[in-house]
Amino acid sequence: MKAICTICVSLAFWVGPVSAQVFNDLQLALEPVHYELDLTVDYDAEQILGNVQLRVRNRSLKTIHEIPLLLYRLMAVNSVRDSRGRALPVTQRVVAFEDFGKRQVNYVTVSLDQQLEPSDTATIELVYEGYLLGYAETGWRYVKDRVDSSFTIIRNDGLAFPLVGVPSLRANRSAGFPTFTYLARITVPASLTVANGGRLIERSVNDGDATFVYQSVKPSWRMDFAVADYRIIEHGQTRVVYFADDSVGAAGVMNAIQSTMRLYAKWFGPLKEEAGLTVIEIPDGWGSQADVTTIIQTAPAFKDPRGYSRVYHELSHLWNVTPTDRPSPRWNEGLASFLAYLTAEELDGRTVLNERAALRMRQLRETFAEQPHYRETPLIDYGTAQLTDLSYRVGMVSRRRTVQPRRRRLLPRVRRLRSHDQRLRNTCKSCHYHRLDSILRRLDLHHQVV
Repeated sequence: MKAICTICVSLAFWVGPVSAQVFNDLQLALEPVHYELDLTVDYDAEQILGNVQLRVRNRSLKTIHEIPLLLYRLMAVNSVRDSRGRALPVTQRVVAFEDFGKRQVNYVTVSLDQQLEPSDTATIELVYEGYLLGYAETGWRYVKDRVDSSFTIIRNDGLAFPLVGVPSLRANRSAGFPTFTYLARITVPASLTVANGGRLIERSVNDGDATFVYQSVKPSWRMDFAVADYRIIEHGQTRVVYFADDSVGAAGVMNAIQSTMRLYAKWFGPLKEEAGLTVIEIPDGWGSQADVTTIIQTAPAFKDPRGYSRVYHELSHLWNVTPTDRPSPRWNEGLASFLAYLTAEELDGRTVLNERAALRMRQLRETFAEQPHYRETPLIDYGTAQLTDLSYRVGMVSRRRTVQPRRRRLLPRVRRLRSHDQRLRNTCKSCHYHRLDSILRRLDLHHQVV
């Protein structure tokens, strides 16, 4: 892919925080609607070469003149054009996030030649290229994304393609999860496989390279393209994509998926839409994620049946309702953690729920002793306070108290848990608005699980 440089592109290699509080209180007015990616992974140069067509919508009540984008800090935009092929002015500079100074990005702003009215859409085409080295050094240890023939992943977390956003965690999270469709062409050496949860439209080979074309099955909030020497097994609408050495583990994961889907359908009812499910194995420590049709799952679940709880966790997200709070306090993570251990007891015969709840409770007490002000934060505000890591633990132990796992009464109690979880989202009268220390006293967890 040949990079096209235009005089309207400027890049300032200035690294540092932008002016104080420029973005933290900003409300993002644009949302992505559709991506068309054409990416080449150049393993010799250890670079990604990209051509991206991006359609955005103005969801605000004001006119918009610029499109703000985030790209990995070692990538540069070479040109930007509108839907008619006309060059657009663009500025870009490497900056640190206002509220997370360790994270640096290439902050790109594209100036539109016509203002974008409320509810209208605009399409731009960007040509870019550069290196991908992840964000593990910032504390986001799972974002080890890089160009490596043994394993490469292209996803939102590493900013391997431009995302609508600004250099502020708070502003981006306040915008909520987007939903967009995509069509992606990913070119890699023919010896490798590109895995994605979309529909594989085509695989073509030319001069030693293979191009995989994927189309989204349903609107998604993220895109994940994993590249490795993969193998694939299928059962109905379920695919498991795995490393060559993990064939036995992949068969076990497939069986676990089928059993869990039946169990959750019994507990919560069938999914409204079954668009198929793809589970993609990734190396340990690279961070499992779930989307509407895709689970990227770390290797331990393929190595040891005790790791199936990670699969149970991600599968439970398929039954989540759409969060209405912006930014989301991510209570669904606590619920998923609880259900993972409950499912392990139900399917695997392992007694783990009380033990894990006790461990999480001890961890919470230690955390609150070190950070007493956390007790003053209402749970509904975990998103705005950037305390969503606590949601896994607080949500898990509170669900443990909501449902006592007595076998003869398990099913109706779990169904009530889902109803209870929905009420927490839709009302302002439950424990979301109580201080955490009050909630812990109400749950009486000291006597229940410690």
